Amino acid sequence: MRATIGTRLTWDDHEFVIIGIDYRHAILRSLTEEFVREVVIEELLRMESVVWHDVRSPATAPADMQLLAALPDRERRTIEAWAEHLETIRLAVEAGGDMTPLLADVRIAMKPVVDVSTETVRRKYQRYVSEGILGLIDHRRYNGRKPAIDARIGAALSELGAAGVKRSSGTRTRTLDSVKWILEEDYGDAVDLPSDRTLYRLIAAHPTAGKLSGSARSRETAANKPPRAFGFHGSLRPGEHVQIDSTVIDVPSRLLDGRLNRAELTIVHDVATRSILAAMVRAIATNSADLAGALARALTPYEMRPPGAKEQRERMAATWAGQFLIDQERLDRHRRAQPYIFPETITTDNGKIFRSEAFRSGCARLGVSLIFAAKQTPTDKPHVERTFETMADRFVQYLQGFTGGSVERRGKDEPVDEVLALAQLQELLEDWVAIEWQNRAHEGLADPMLPGRHLTPNEMFRAYRRVAPEIHVPFGVDDFIGLLPAKTCTLQDYGINFKRRVYRSKRLPELRAAGARAEGATRPCRIRYDPHNPLYIWVEHEGSFVAFRAARDLLDEPMGSDVWQALRAADIESDRASREDAAALADRMKRAQWVRPGKKTNRRMRAAEVDRDPMHFTSTAQTTAREEPVAEVSDEEVIWERGGGFSLLTDDDGVWERLT
Repeated sequence: MRATIGTRLTWDDHEFVIIGIDYRHAILRSLTEEFVREVVIEELLRMESVVWHDVRSPATAPADMQLLAALPDRERRTIEAWAEHLETIRLAVEAGGDMTPLLADVRIAMKPVVDVSTETVRRKYQRYVSEGILGLIDHRRYNGRKPAIDARIGAALSELGAAGVKRSSGTRTRTLDSVKWILEEDYGDAVDLPSDRTLYRLIAAHPTAGKLSGSARSRETAANKPPRAFGFHGSLRPGEHVQIDSTVIDVPSRLLDGRLNRAELTIVHDVATRSILAAMVRAIATNSADLAGALARALTPYEMRPPGAKEQRERMAATWAGQFLIDQERLDRHRRAQPYIFPETITTDNGKIFRSEAFRSGCARLGVSLIFAAKQTPTDKPHVERTFETMADRFVQYLQGFTGGSVERRGKDEPVDEVLALAQLQELLEDWVAIEWQNRAHEGLADPMLPGRHLTPNEMFRAYRRVAPEIHVPFGVDDFIGLLPAKTCTLQDYGINFKRRVYRSKRLPELRAAGARAEGATRPCRIRYDPHNPLYIWVEHEGSFVAFRAARDLLDEPMGSDVWQALRAADIESDRASREDAAALADRMKRAQWVRPGKKTNRRMRAAEVDRDPMHFTSTAQTTAREEPVAEVSDEEVIWERGGGFSLLTDDDGVWERLT
């Protein structure tokens, strides 16, 4: 692209033509007025008000330079073959040759590649002469226009799509019939309907009506999207923007009584570093007390949690880490490497637990601001929603009992014998967050200068701290316990009964004496408990928390864990059948000793049953039976009995000897 003598340009609403050029200056002559202007070339090129004419050819447009290289190999080779033959025609025409026979020759030469008419070859030649080789590209593939659609048909499709957002999905035939009926009611025969195949194509291309035969859930989710372009909600530093949400995961867990129940997962997610500050699973459904426990985990680092946290983690991790010879200290090292981030602002949805007075007042006391997302708008907290999907793909689906996420993907014989208990699932989840999530590169943490490099949440947190160092003071042990759920229990002589466990403390006599009213009386007390740390509870006493330790169980004994693992590996079905049979027999044993009050018939029936017992020789009925003469047995009856008959007579050795 060069400007030479004779090039026209527009400058300050005046049209000029270049009449002279040297190494530094250009001489311009006005085409509308009689004057000449001399200007420095470098300044002329930098002026935004200058518009150049006749310096750019359509065949050399920069927007199309890379278009040919981006084509598929087969299409590119076809265009290059066309260009070679059409260039021969152009040279021959410029030399004065006849174009008509040359077009026929090119048609024959291109027939093995593409079969076209002579008129098509003529059109391609004209485009090649005017636009160059790029004129041979079929632009319909890239910017072709869609066929026009009748506005009335489009309105009917839009009406049908809007009305079917919350309806059940049907087939495409139902959608086609509904469109025809709407047009018939509104316009009668005034609308010239296309063929059914064309209507099917129009329905498939429509943004809402085309989804009426798909997933109803996806259709409803798409309808909840705001009618505006999505924005970006970034964060300038860790803790500035934190999101919290709960969802039911597709795996069952075993409760304390042995029943299976799907767990509900609650996570606290930091947007700046993509760190999971806290993750907690609870049996359906999570309440405000559980949310307070999730905040306690987010606000207190692992090494500063109350006694029993590390011991409980070791007990749960021993079920899987032991078989791989993984050192427990190795797991603790990853737990301690998790960053501590104090949340300044938390974004939640409009669930009842998040709008509860307990959660809102708790956040207010902690100095945390709450932002409630718009109703039915999950895009207001997209990071935590995407985190749930990633956790399902990278963690939940590997657990035993995974239900697949839907009825279509759910198996019939998914084993549930080794389903994790709720406490095991909690510790395994926290280990997974500390080990994999915090050390996995995230696409949302890309380096702007090197987009191919992605950082981990731990690396991103350290980068923030190098640029903007801050000190977030974590909560202490008492603060953590103060956020835990509370319950009223009684102090017994041996300790506290809570959730099928007995808790004891050396300060038990002191606490009982402090509130004793009379000898032998039990004293009510208020305790704090961690649902995922059953080893300890804490009793509120004079402004402090007194720790009570659970009594020793089999896991505390040598080879105790091996006993439980062997029990889980046993034949559960046979054990269950034996237990049921024993229970039925025990019930009959008790019924045998029971006589309904006031019913003599039952007493006589019971006496008769006892009389038939050969061990009751002192029974009156048995004595009378011995005194009565025994009827003589005939030979025919004995032979019938020994031959397989059903005689109820007793065996008489003497008779049998006479017969033999």
